[in-house]
Amino acid sequence: MADRTKDQYPKFSEERRNLLKGALALGVGTMMPAQLFGNAFAATAQPADGLADKLQALSGFSFPLRQLLKPNLDNSLDYKCLFKPVYETLLIDDMETDGKWTASSVVEMEYTAERAKVGTRSLRFRTHQRNEAYIKNSRRENGSFTGSGVLFDMLPYAAKISLAFDTPRDWSAFNRISLWCYLHPSENPNPITSISLQFICEGATAGPMDPIAVHYIGDLKPGEWNHLVWEISEFQRDKVSEFILFQPISGVPVNGIDGRLTYDFDQLQLERVDVEPVEGWAASSGKIGFSHVGYRPAAVKLAFSGDLSAKEFQLLDAGSSAVVAAFPARMVENNRGRFQVLDFTEFTTPGQYRLRCGSATGGEFPISDDAWRSVIDKTLNAFYGLRCGFAVPGMHDACHLDVFASYNGEKRSIAGGWHDAANMTQGSGRTHLSIFALLQLYEQLQQRQIEPELAERVLEEALWGIEWSLKVRFGKDLRCDYMRASYYTDSEVGTIDDVVQENVGFDPFQHTRAALATGYAARILKSKDPELSRRLLKAAEEDYASAVAAYPEPPSESPPIYINQGSWRDRIGYLTHTAVELYRATGKRQYAVDAAHFGRWLLQVQEHRFVEGIPIAGYFYEDARRTRIVHEFHNSFEESGLLAFKALCEAFPDHPDWIQWYAGLLIYSEYFCRQGIAASSPYDVIPSAVWRREDIDAPLPLDAMGERLAAVKSPLYPTKPTAEQVRGQMMRMFEDGAYLGENHRLRVFPLWHNNIQHGATTVHMSKTAGLMAAAQVRNDYTLSELAARQLQWVLGANPFSRSLMYGEGYDYWQNFTVSLPNIVGGLSLGFNSYHNDSPAWPNNALFPYKELWVFSSCRMALNLAHIGVSARVRGSAISRTTFREKRTGRETRVDNGSFDLNLAAGEYTITYGDRVRRMVFVNGQSYQLTLDPRRSIEMELTAAPPAGEVVKIAARLTGAGSHALELRVFNATVEKKQLKLDLGTGEKLA
Repeated sequence: MADRTKDQYPKFSEERRNLLKGALALGVGTMMPAQLFGNAFAATAQPADGLADKLQALSGFSFPLRQLLKPNLDNSLDYKCLFKPVYETLLIDDMETDGKWTASSVVEMEYTAERAKVGTRSLRFRTHQRNEAYIKNSRRENGSFTGSGVLFDMLPYAAKISLAFDTPRDWSAFNRISLWCYLHPSENPNPITSISLQFICEGATAGPMDPIAVHYIGDLKPGEWNHLVWEISEFQRDKVSEFILFQPISGVPVNGIDGRLTYDFDQLQLERVDVEPVEGWAASSGKIGFSHVGYRPAAVKLAFSGDLSAKEFQLLDAGSSAVVAAFPARMVENNRGRFQVLDFTEFTTPGQYRLRCGSATGGEFPISDDAWRSVIDKTLNAFYGLRCGFAVPGMHDACHLDVFASYNGEKRSIAGGWHDAANMTQGSGRTHLSIFALLQLYEQLQQRQIEPELAERVLEEALWGIEWSLKVRFGKDLRCDYMRASYYTDSEVGTIDDVVQENVGFDPFQHTRAALATGYAARILKSKDPELSRRLLKAAEEDYASAVAAYPEPPSESPPIYINQGSWRDRIGYLTHTAVELYRATGKRQYAVDAAHFGRWLLQVQEHRFVEGIPIAGYFYEDARRTRIVHEFHNSFEESGLLAFKALCEAFPDHPDWIQWYAGLLIYSEYFCRQGIAASSPYDVIPSAVWRREDIDAPLPLDAMGERLAAVKSPLYPTKPTAEQVRGQMMRMFEDGAYLGENHRLRVFPLWHNNIQHGATTVHMSKTAGLMAAAQVRNDYTLSELAARQLQWVLGANPFSRSLMYGEGYDYWQNFTVSLPNIVGGLSLGFNSYHNDSPAWPNNALFPYKELWVFSSCRMALNLAHIGVSARVRGSAISRTTFREKRTGRETRVDNGSFDLNLAAGEYTITYGDRVRRMVFVNGQSYQLTLDPRRSIEMELTAAPPAGEVVKIAARLTGAGSHALELRVFNATVEKKQLKLDLGTGEKLA
């Protein structure tokens, strides 16, 4: 690993930059007419004079070029691992004599004395990122190129070399592979240099609990030797029969460049080092798990130490290393193990600090009101780096301009939006939910007037997705649902690698998410751009109407949910939310009626009981008959129903069903989240799902790709798994879950059904967004703090003290990027799990759990929109008023009149006149207060123990003036729901 210098950024052709000025600046505008590109199979079209002006006029927005953020590789764990002491080595091949390496047909292989890392020669590997024969022979039925990259080593045209051993070798005494690699500089402007190290172990199983012996190393530095190391402690390696080097073939985004790649390899050996821990709940020895991005002054501040003997820990000034405070270390013991919890919540002074416990000292972090700001910046950087059809400096020229969707004789370039993942495809569902998340963040920042430039930057990114959404919409019921190119085409129209997709049509789930994003955008942009808002609203209303017609009634059963599909819960959750947004945007009564109707359907699929006496409730089912519990393992749409309940509560506070929606949020937050975190104490990670014993025998989701790949022996599938093996491992994972009852377990991490489709953090962050929705509606500060801790877990407060966000915090690991460089702010699918329902973060970059994924950035942006911003408190006061936060003692004063404040979340005492009011403010929530001592009221509710089926609720009221009270109850009846009272000039009433 090495830092990329500015000189290594690709040199974009000045001629091409001028020709495609508009496309580079705008990424091909939203309403780009197909005729501007000409026929996809005609001669190359040259942009007409004034194209940039046409693009600008059609889009209405410009998108500036930006430099990507660069990581501090001193904080990268894979960089640090290069300098570990090596205790023992075993040479596999020093390339000094001819070995038994074999090469695939697209690789030129030879030994060379031109250079060597050790000795006199090395092994040369040469291939092309753009293979004309592959493009010619990979055609669709309509004659166009498929657009697929060669991303697996068992596919035709795969570029690999392998070293097979005469007899299997036992590598068990060693735990690291070391190889030196010299990357030749080339004219290729695409800086994609990702090479994969793999091995096959005879007899190794490939079930849901088995790690995969494949590692991709990216960001190689041309013109020098790169040291490739891979720690392999978690893999079976007692009968290794073959070692493989594989180069993904993913094209070149510039015409006329062959994309030649040349490597020289030397000194392949095994090593024994002190390896990084790869799984378990125990805090890593010598490290402190803490929030690498810091803590807000009033927030809960927890960290975790691997030193179980320490009695206290210290908070150090980061600059001087002086001790500024000391606290007792708290030992926690449970069935997960023994843990040392470091609680310094009561320390609230802003500054830069470090933690020290025993012999371990953590990295520097802030205590600051803007602790989340760097995460916002880096998340925006990840979105920017993932843009498709845009010239991203340091990554690629404007890409995929020659990928089209065709319908009824019309072709449109569908470059735009954000690449879905490391493989560069583009998914409508992820793009629309990303638009929604970014607009949520924009609205929060814009309302609070927090750094207007930052708000506009967020809006710019959302508009990039909005333009793509409009462009791929061909009309009512007609959308292109996916851009399937995982290969860099040359972006020149009329050449051999043009891609024409015929996948324009109607998909209710895709249309629902599109309607949610565009309907929300129409409301947000109404004053800023009325014409764009009008177009968006028209599209949203049409898409919504089509989706509604596709859902006449709840389904009676649910088939297995495939990896990227949504359940009935997801579909109706987003549809409910869409109806609310369209009501807000239009005021049409029918949308309010629809929202309440769909809200009742949504309630039908949430569990409000303690089934068979288990202490967990609030989870969801896939269908109205509740035949299958929602079990997410890759995608997650958990927030769909919970954000819908929040939207319903806020939009229709007087609706008769309001208490039902409120109860849905309460039960989820209390009896799934708060109750469920006991399974992961003291880290308090929201669990993934309730499982029943019978669920293990239910039909499994389709894994079509896995079935194809398993047909060939490879490092992915050294042996093909059997149904009995899969079920056996699934049952072991079931038993590893927290015991709820004879037939139920609670899993912290997903229970996988195959060895590839893993990755828990997107699931976890979707649940976090749902928890935060409940915290805001319930105005529960402790729940909002629990939600914030979920993001802190992702960003360092975990057993490994690793940040999962590339370039943020400490000990972050490279992502699986394949066709892209590592992007600062990039997130993968996240934590894996193999044994004991514990987190796993192995030291290999592999799809999909470490695959760079825009959906993960989407989930992060959605949470930052609420966890990452302050409370907004508006209103009026008739006298001088003081807001005092309990934990920090910080005071904010306002004079009489109206006020509009941004206040840190916390517990406040509000003093106005001779009155004192106590109130909680939650992150991301807005409040409207009238602070008039003549009309003040404070209320405390207490409930007596049940007497049979009767519960007595007592209210103690303090204040002044006349008031009307209403009591709403769930799962109960009440004798008197409404009460009017007059407290006069100041009384207490019980």
